[in-house]
Amino acid sequence: MSSNEMTDLQLEAQKAILDDERTREHGIEALDENGVITLDGQVPSREVKEATESIVKEALDTQSVINRLDVKAEDFDDAFEEKAISE
Repeated sequence: MSSNEMTDLQLEAQKAILDDERTREHGIEALDENGVITLDGQVPSREVKEATESIVKEALDTQSVINRLDVKAEDFDDAFEEKAISE
């Protein structure tokens, strides 16, 4: 199979990501390497990162998901400022 061809697992994972309103607009990639799905890309919050992993695990009925999603730095700065204000 060429590197451009998507596996059935990748297709199922991508469909699950695109079907959920919390995750569809973030350009998240699901890659399959020997039956283990790796999530890659940037998301706006930790909640979206965790939701994406849960969505894929549920859709594929598996625990074989590696979550390499990065939360965008600007959201980290906002959270840091909120914490500093509340202290």
